Amino acid sequence: MLTVSDIISIGVKGLLLRKARSLLSTLGIVFGVAAVSSMLSVGEGARVAAIEQIRLLGTNNIRIKHIELTGEKRTEAARRSSPGLTYRDAALIQNSVPDRLTVTPLKFVAADVRYQGRQGVATVVGTDPDYGDVTNFRVAEGRFIGEFDLSNFRSVCVLGADIAQELFGYGAAIDNTIRLGDAQCTVVGVMEAKEIREGRAAVIKVRDLNRDVYIPVTSAQRRFTWARDPSAIDEIAVRVHRADDLYWIVDLIKNVLGRQHRGVEDYDVVIPEELLAQAQRTQRLFNIVVGSVAAISLLVGGIGIMNIMLANVSERTREIGIRRAIGATKGAILAQFLVETVLICLTGGAMGILLGFGLAHLIALYARWETAFSFGSVLIAFGTAALVGLVFGLFPARRAAQLDPVQALRAE
Repeated sequence: MLTVSDIISIGVKGLLLRKARSLLSTLGIVFGVAAVSSMLSVGEGARVAAIEQIRLLGTNNIRIKHIELTGEKRTEAARRSSPGLTYRDAALIQNSVPDRLTVTPLKFVAADVRYQGRQGVATVVGTDPDYGDVTNFRVAEGRFIGEFDLSNFRSVCVLGADIAQELFGYGAAIDNTIRLGDAQCTVVGVMEAKEIREGRAAVIKVRDLNRDVYIPVTSAQRRFTWARDPSAIDEIAVRVHRADDLYWIVDLIKNVLGRQHRGVEDYDVVIPEELLAQAQRTQRLFNIVVGSVAAISLLVGGIGIMNIMLANVSERTREIGIRRAIGATKGAILAQFLVETVLICLTGGAMGILLGFGLAHLIALYARWETAFSFGSVLIAFGTAALVGLVFGLFPARRAAQLDPVQALRAE
């Protein structure tokens, strides 16, 4: 009675006797599995990037962004006297359900950031003390903007981690004075470092928070007179305290802003959670399309293996007859040829996974598309290769097992 190890040993020897044919028959599986594994890595990379972006924005957060209208829409907005997105909008939203949400305004100011001849690349952001609570972004040194700074239009600022290092190196930044355009500001704090993922798989364009310079929004409105409108802001960030309240609060915000803006849609309400769901739906469609192409490649490879194994059965008819004559059962013959097919596919699967790793690396390097491998994707690719071996090897193996021993011995 043959053991499993005996059957595997016979299968390996059978493949090694026909090295070139065995190698060529694996190529279809190699390329098919490589396509599957690299596709899964692209999908996993996009998923990880999307989740990271949403985590930065906050799953319970809502972003209201100013839209710069043009043409007829701008004329209509002027006719209805819509003020655009303003600090008053932020106050109205906060006062609508104050115990269920926290609101912070954002006003972006175009200004050079300099310190003693050093100039940094930064985004100047006017905001208020609630910014940290809404964004879950905290100071690492010193303090953030306070109510006193806000009410007294103080010239103070808080630096992002990268801009602080760019301006001050490893020296102390707090209590030093920097220039924002023509204005001077005293540094009162430095923010914690944030990891920002960038790539073509981005769901939302997230600015580099490590290069922000935060100042009181009232100071931004008063001191930077070249801004769009002293009372205008560019964005309102809202954090909903309970996830269950998210969607009815979105409806409430739209009603509040609709009345305040007199029906003019010069703002956009963005829900990161919805963007994530939309991105995942798009990614699933992408996976289905690319997976179908990979499946066709595996199908072609499987057909090629079936053809090769049928040729092997024809060439080894006499061998099969001898084995049957000395006591081998139909099951042993079936297992032998099935093992050979599965070994070809598993070898091709292993090579395909390695090639898939390489393709994913090239995609990340040259296409700037983030990729990531998961243990599950490797299992799927390897399992697919084994399944192809079983499905397409069964027919040739059954044909070998069904050969009549007497007729097989007479074969030349």
